[in-house]
Amino acid sequence: MSLILMALAAAATHNVSVEHHGNQVGATYTARADIRTKTIGAKTPNRMDSQRCQWTATIVVDRKLDHGPALARTVSSDKRFSGSEAGACTTGRQSGERNMAQYQDKIEAHLIAVAEADRAPLLAELDSVRNLASN
Repeated sequence: MSLILMALAAAATHNVSVEHHGNQVGATYTARADIRTKTIGAKTPNRMDSQRCQWTATIVVDRKLDHGPALARTVSSDKRFSGSEAGACTTGRQSGERNMAQYQDKIEAHLIAVAEADRAPLLAELDSVRNLASN
């Protein structure tokens, strides 16, 4: 993992606390990038190289509750960033990872919006688990 990804991962975490039947439940939302690359263009002998590395990063938000693995799940994966660079995509190149740092503010804003939108579903899931436990 590159240094940029580690810095992005450290910064792209959001903690919330919700009250559920008199108890505080903490949830941690973490954004991660699922990056796909594709080489387009041709590399032919005796001609200028016209290959480009196109990358697409899908931002996936995972939720984890502080009191255990219950109700941990992927909440969102609808935010995408993309770009391209000259040359072919290679294993060590990490085109998308290097470029994700410029989108850090947008990723953090998306993470907060997803956490706010997940409040009602989280409370519904907590109610469902509580109802199952009381039966």
